[in-house]
Amino acid sequence: MGTQVLTQLREAFGSAVEVEPLVNETKMGRRVLGVDLSGPLDVDQAAAMIAAVDAWQVVCFPGQDARGMTVVDLERLANHFGAPIPHPSNVDGYRGDDPQIKGSLERTSTLVAAAFPGVVSPLSGAESLAVYNVTNLIGSGPTATPVVSGGQHWHTDIEFEPVPLSTSMFLVDHVPLTRDDGVSWVTNPPREPGFYHPDSPALLAERREALPLNGETAYTDTAAAYDALPEAERAYLDHVQVRRRLRKEDPGFLMPLVYVNPRTGRKSLHSPVWASRGKRVAPAQIEGMTPDESRVFLDMLEQHCLAPEFRYDHAHTRGDVTVWSNFATLHVAHRRRSRSTIRPMLG
Repeated sequence: MGTQVLTQLREAFGSAVEVEPLVNETKMGRRVLGVDLSGPLDVDQAAAMIAAVDAWQVVCFPGQDARGMTVVDLERLANHFGAPIPHPSNVDGYRGDDPQIKGSLERTSTLVAAAFPGVVSPLSGAESLAVYNVTNLIGSGPTATPVVSGGQHWHTDIEFEPVPLSTSMFLVDHVPLTRDDGVSWVTNPPREPGFYHPDSPALLAERREALPLNGETAYTDTAAAYDALPEAERAYLDHVQVRRRLRKEDPGFLMPLVYVNPRTGRKSLHSPVWASRGKRVAPAQIEGMTPDESRVFLDMLEQHCLAPEFRYDHAHTRGDVTVWSNFATLHVAHRRRSRSTIRPMLG
C-alpha cells in the first residue's frame, strides 16, 4: 500500500516527492518531502493527501514555512478531510448546534498578543474559531511568575460529538529550544487528585505518565494495536458499542469502538479511553456494562494501546505541517504553561 501511495503522491505533486519513515518501514508515520501545501489542491492532490493519512496515520510535510504556508492555507487544507468545526476551547458553553461564541478579548490569539505587547503576535488567521492555538504564552509577560502545570492526557480530538473529528493537523510556527545535555527542559508536576481513577492498573498509570517532556507530541497506533489482539478478541470488539457524551447529564450517543476505514477497510480502535480525558469530559460507557465494568474494560484496552511498540514521539520543527488520523491514533503532549519573564516560546 505504501508504494501505491508514493506513486499517487508523485503523480499528484511531481516526481521529486520522497517519503521517509518517521520510525521504520513497519511502523506508522512518514515524512513527505517535495510537497507544497501553500496553495489550493486539485482533486488528485487532495486524494493523495487523504491516501497518505489512511496509509500512515501520522504524516509530516516539512519546510512549509519556506513555501509561504499560512494558517489560512492550513484551514483550506483541512476542508479536504471534512468540514472544519469550531474548537471547543474557542467557544464558551459549547453544546451541539448552539455554541455561545467567546468574546474576542477571551480568545487565545488575543491572550497571546497580550502576553508581550508589541513583541509577539499570532499568525494571520489564528483568530479563526476552527484553529486551536497551542501555546505556552497565555498568562505570560515580563512581570509574570514562571508556572509549570501537569501534562495532558492521552486522547483523540473531539470524539464526544455525534460526528467526531476525523483528522487533526499542526502548522508549527515556533518550537521550544532543545537542550544539548539530553536532560528534559521541564519536569512533569504530579496530577491533581481525581485526574485519573484511583483503581487504574499500575502498568496503565505508568504508561499514561510516560509523557514527552521537550515539546514533542506522542502518538500511539490503534490500528496496529487492534491487529495485535487475538482473533477472538477482535471479533468480540467488532460488535462493541460505546456511549459517548460531553457532560454526565447528557444522554449521549452510541458509536462503534472499532472504526472501519471506508476507503481501505482497515480496522482500528477509536478512542478506547475512559478516565483519561480529565474532569471536563464525561466518561464513555460500554453499552450493556455498568460504569465500573466499562472502566475496567476500557482501562485494559488503553493499557494495550499505550504499549511502547505502538508508540512514536514526534519532535516538531518550525515549518512542519503534521496531519494525523483521529480514528487510528491516540496522542498526548506535555502541557507546558511556563510563564516566561525572558523569552516567549510557542509550541
